[in-house]
Amino acid sequence: MGLSMDVSKLTGSSQPYTASASVKDGSIDASTSSVTGDRTGGLFSEAGKEMGKDDFLLLLVTQLRYQDPLNPMENTEFVSQLAQFRSLESNSNIEKAIGNLDSSFKETVDAQKYSAQSITNTGAVSLIGKSVRLRQTSVDYSAITGETEQIRVHLGNAEQAMVELLDSEGTVVRTLKAEGKDSMNSVNVQWDGTTDNGEHAAAGKYTIRIAGEENNPALFAYDEDLVSGVRFTSEGAMVKVSGKELSISNIMDVSIAGSSGSSLDSLSPSTAVSLLGKEVRIRQSSVSYRQQDGEVATFAVNAAPNSRVKVDLLDASGNVVFTGNVYTNSYGVAEMSWSGETQAGTYAEAGEYRIRIDGEEKNPMTYAFFEGTVDGISNLGGSSRLRVDGYLVDLSDIVDIADVGDKEGSAA
Repeated sequence: MGLSMDVSKLTGSSQPYTASASVKDGSIDASTSSVTGDRTGGLFSEAGKEMGKDDFLLLLVTQLRYQDPLNPMENTEFVSQLAQFRSLESNSNIEKAIGNLDSSFKETVDAQKYSAQSITNTGAVSLIGKSVRLRQTSVDYSAITGETEQIRVHLGNAEQAMVELLDSEGTVVRTLKAEGKDSMNSVNVQWDGTTDNGEHAAAGKYTIRIAGEENNPALFAYDEDLVSGVRFTSEGAMVKVSGKELSISNIMDVSIAGSSGSSLDSLSPSTAVSLLGKEVRIRQSSVSYRQQDGEVATFAVNAAPNSRVKVDLLDASGNVVFTGNVYTNSYGVAEMSWSGETQAGTYAEAGEYRIRIDGEEKNPMTYAFFEGTVDGISNLGGSSRLRVDGYLVDLSDIVDIADVGDKEGSAA
């Protein structure tokens, strides 16, 4: 049996396609089948494209329309093709929804990124003219004759520390000792470019590493100067300090130029007056001893409740002259008394002795203090200070303010 059909009727195309085939023993005889017409355009030009859901639907409808009436499609086959079409439709919709979600999410992230960057850039500009302290992690050495690199190291409560300079391969080329800190607990370390072997180091960037800094956050190298400018990069804002460009993320402290950070220039007169009559707790870093008969120096200690706390008193050279232990009450407060007697059994010289409490470098709630009532205000040189029981104190030293009689946990 021969079968001939105009393919254009199936595709709706005006292209003259003709297909003929012979059926032998219930199947198409390929040897006598043929297709005529131009197969480079029209229907055949789309053959390389991926079949979509519309093509699949057209194929299914066409198959139903032109099925062999003597051998119609089985129901199971028809249902299977419908299931395939539904799966194809669902996958297409899911893919489209995921694409829209991805695009929307990317736009949201980009908007947040630009917003955060804008805020950071605005804040960076406001730093120009301010005095900043930035953590310094490396030093650039140009190997010029007579050149000396200065590294400022913060020691905190430590009396000394070893500063290591490492090359690009992580090898320690020079070890320097930092000691003799100033009133800001800092010390300047000079490096003349020589190595521990007595040779001259090559030009390049050297990493600064302070022994013990991983366990003591008070140990770090830093640079402190005025911000002269800001440069914006793809990695973030860079501030220009002391002829260097450092990331804004390295800033540790910001203050008004010329301010030490301990004055009360920012305390308004009305605020100062409102503190009159208030009971305050003042952070205390040292104790005075005048070597008078029967003299006993006292101060309070704040630490963990119901705990034993070790307290050292150090002289101007950093030597421990006295060590005592106190026990805090349920409020975490204890009183320390010192008669002036040293570890050697003699009496200390008259002077100021620094208070060092075990664990204070790791816990900001561990400190020495005294309490009193604000009974006056002093304004000397344009800087306002509070007078507490006859002592002038800065607001930066006040750790607690309360109405008289309202404070709990006193050393008594």
